[in-house]
Amino acid sequence: MMMCDVHYEQKAQKTLKDRKAEIQKEISSHWGEMEKNQMAEYDEKMQAKLEVEYKNKISNAKAISD
Repeated sequence: MMMCDVHYEQKAQKTLKDRKAEIQKEISSHWGEMEKNQMAEYDEKMQAKLEVEYKNKISNAKAISD
């Protein structure tokens, strides 16, 4: 009887361990996607800001040379 209980306990612990590993994998994947999305948004904002700055410099240079 006791060996049977030990077997079931080991099986339950293995199942729990596998579930925890799967959940951790999903969390890591989710965070990775979030970071990629945030970096893409940041890159877009930075590119827009740099374009505005570049246009301002061009217009200033044009105004100076005129």
